[in-house]
Amino acid sequence: MVQLTNGEKRMTTYYVIAERYINSNTEEHGYGDYPERRSYITLRVQADTKRKAQNKAKKIDPRISFSGMFGNQILETHEVLERTYIDRNGLEIS
Repeated sequence: MVQLTNGEKRMTTYYVIAERYINSNTEEHGYGDYPERRSYITLRVQADTKRKAQNKAKKIDPRISFSGMFGNQILETHEVLERTYIDRNGLEIS
């Protein structure tokens, strides 16, 4: 949440990042031993804090999980812009 000089509060935009595994049984992926991992944006949420953004995302899609080794990530706008390898699925991020 960003507090402006006139006392107003503006919510922060968060993005839920998931990973997709691409694994063809060819020498490109080590005959199945080395799958390619691609990150992509699943959902965009506006909230005051990261924790509240996680709760909103879970209410929108109950299959989203942020725990465990292979859980989704939640990033702010500037973090998504820094990571150029994330597939934005046609979203305009500024």
